[in-house]
Amino acid sequence: KKSSRAQLAGAYERGAVVAARFFDRGASAFESQRLLTGVADSIARRLYALAVAELGEPPVPFAFVAVGSQARGEMGPASDQDNALVLDDSFDAALHGDYFARLGDYICSGLAEAGQALCPGGIMAHNPQWRMTESQWNDTFHGWVTAPEPDALLNAQVFFDFRCIFSAFGGEQMAQRVHDNAVVAARGSKRLHAHLAALATWREPPIGFFRGFVVERSGEYADTLDVKKGGTAAVVQMARLYAITAGVGEVDTLARIRASAGSSVSVKGAEDLLGAYEYLTDLALKQQTRQLRRGERPNYHIDPKALPSRERDALRDAFGVIKNMQSALGNKYPVRAV
Repeated sequence: KKSSRAQLAGAYERGAVVAARFFDRGASAFESQRLLTGVADSIARRLYALAVAELGEPPVPFAFVAVGSQARGEMGPASDQDNALVLDDSFDAALHGDYFARLGDYICSGLAEAGQALCPGGIMAHNPQWRMTESQWNDTFHGWVTAPEPDALLNAQVFFDFRCIFSAFGGEQMAQRVHDNAVVAARGSKRLHAHLAALATWREPPIGFFRGFVVERSGEYADTLDVKKGGTAAVVQMARLYAITAGVGEVDTLARIRASAGSSVSVKGAEDLLGAYEYLTDLALKQQTRQLRRGERPNYHIDPKALPSRERDALRDAFGVIKNMQSALGNKYPVRAV
């Protein structure tokens, strides 16, 4: 058993190298992210099989869910783990708590050994806070939706990206019900929408008034800009808001934007945003692929001076689209009052 788990050591990093090669050979950034997410899903499922061999069958139905980028199918080489457990309402902490604590530890430590770093914010199944029954999850989402405090809001935006990776005894349907209930509850919450809009517009793209790039002035990333913070991450947040207000249950960013077009976002706005997101994701993955080849830790910091002028223009255009869409949200929602 131990040797089987040992064989998974570094598997996520090896998967990232394969996804990078796939990308080099002409796959889109989205296809490469899907491939790497599939690797992460498979590692988690294999760890579960090994855990059952060691701990025995689970005592009640449950689902292991990915949240955040893994739920969206958008993992990159730098992605860490975000996950949780949904437990059947028959769960009794005194009788079953120890089993699921051990299961959470086994899976999360195994994923870390495979190269999927532990979540700095502790959003993982080995944290008792994120092992809840179906009813507790429904209550938790209801709390986030009706009275979003800053901490609750940060959790809500991660947990609205919610996908079952493996389950036992019908647990997958439980996880789906939790997500479906959350989508229904969130659609009517104007207060939540305003808070999510504020988050989506908080970090502007690193571009100035005259379309000049705003780069970091000092430190490790001097003369570079971050294509994630005011770029891809802003689009992910906007897509989540569009999906919630349109009552759309899609989880991945591209599907959310497409499904919301003509409803919570204009068809033209959706098209522009899809183009900007695909360009920025592609640019980030090109950089991360080069960094992996050089044995460096992948990041999202790009030196605009190192780009050909055509690429710099495309980067300006992509940031311009995001800025315009953020302005539209700022006009639609009371983001300054949040």
